Amino acid sequence: MFSENRKRNQCPSVIRLPVVAIGLMVWVVDTASAQDPTLTAPQRASAPQYAAALDAGNGRWQLGNDRTRELDSASAAEKPARSDRTRRITLEQVKQQRSADPVASPIARLGQLSIEAAKQHRLSAEADYFPKLGSMFANLHYSEFLGQVLSIRRPIEGSLLQVPIPLFSQNQTIAAVTFTQPITPLFQVYQLVRIARADERIAMAKAGVAVAKNTSDIEVEEKYFGLLLAQRRSISTEFNLRNTDIRPSYAAASIQSIRGAGREEPELVEAEKALVTATAEEKELTAWLNQAMGWPEDTTLDLVLPDPLVENISLEEVADKSAAANPDVLEAEQTVVKARAATMLSKLEYMPSVAAVGGYLFQNVIPLVPSNFGYGGVMASYNLFDFGKRERAVKEAHVKLEMAEIAVQLTKAKVAADVKKTYFDLERSRQLSQLAQKIGSSVALVMNVSSTDESPKMKAVRANVETEMLEADLAHRQAYARLKALMASNDRR
Repeated sequence: MFSENRKRNQCPSVIRLPVVAIGLMVWVVDTASAQDPTLTAPQRASAPQYAAALDAGNGRWQLGNDRTRELDSASAAEKPARSDRTRRITLEQVKQQRSADPVASPIARLGQLSIEAAKQHRLSAEADYFPKLGSMFANLHYSEFLGQVLSIRRPIEGSLLQVPIPLFSQNQTIAAVTFTQPITPLFQVYQLVRIARADERIAMAKAGVAVAKNTSDIEVEEKYFGLLLAQRRSISTEFNLRNTDIRPSYAAASIQSIRGAGREEPELVEAEKALVTATAEEKELTAWLNQAMGWPEDTTLDLVLPDPLVENISLEEVADKSAAANPDVLEAEQTVVKARAATMLSKLEYMPSVAAVGGYLFQNVIPLVPSNFGYGGVMASYNLFDFGKRERAVKEAHVKLEMAEIAVQLTKAKVAADVKKTYFDLERSRQLSQLAQKIGSSVALVMNVSSTDESPKMKAVRANVETEMLEADLAHRQAYARLKALMASNDRR
């Protein structure tokens, strides 16, 4: 939705402000002279509708933001009265509500879940340090006698005596409890824990509180400023259409009358498209903000104009923080840790696997063996020959380690270049925003001299001036947000 606004070149936006200011001054002077030749400077205080608040400390200003006055039309019958459900909100209120509600901030919730998953994976790997206790039970019945029959001839009687000798019981019951403590595999467990801990640190860096909050604040600012801009574009387009020379054609509101306008048809069509687009955008963004605040979607919002962003961050400060706090750099460094651990794991494949075992067994399978006994000892296994598999695994791990170390250097260089470029973008947007505020302050003073009753043309000009100021301030905020994302800063604005 805001792609066209973000792609718009900032310089023409600020250049248009002096043109608007000069034209407005000429128009105001002519109008004031025609209406009241004795108009003097003290009459500035008699413009209550759009009072310009000039901050003497830093030269910043803020035009009046009463939405009820902005939406006044030339005729009271043409504009419906405001709903009783009108609510006045500020940008900071929306940010706080968005951050406090995990459901309304899915990015923050997703980050928390990724950290929790990485933590549980690390704890699972650490559990392999401890011995394993197991149990087994079996009860079996065989259809045939598992043994042989011994025939003995009686010496006196001369008859045969058959004696069954069971090798295995026909009804078998086995119950066992086993205890296994790995010995040499503990070295492999240690390396696996290092890999899991590195993954956990990467997840914390990518889904940290500061990163999630910055992402949420960017979204809120885009929606909030988008609604402010849509409101002012709607006002400007509507009042411009009402006060053009082709107003009769527009008022007819029919395709036939618009076609009859001849050469003015393109202007009318484009103006109507702009008005419809601005109105639809205003409704959509109003519904989004109401949902973020937990209000009904049809609640009318009275948005307070936020103060222009003020920041004085320096390039040296940015350079000091970027390399240490950037999530991409931290991920590259932890990838090196994981590669080193993988190298050690490949070498440990040459080590035999030794474990201490013990247990208790109950059985009636073999009649000649005691039914209850315990056991304990050591078990070892070793792969004598695997046709060079372990050797190739070690070489592969060394290559990946070297690749990871080079990736760290490249990532740091890339982040440093991105930070420097983003800082220069921030500096340019800061200067353009300050210039827009100064020009807007001058325009506000001229507007206050005009008259107590504002004409539709004055309202349209005021909406245009505020639009230029809001676009410059939004560009400044977006540049600052991009810089904070690179720095993973915890600063709150």
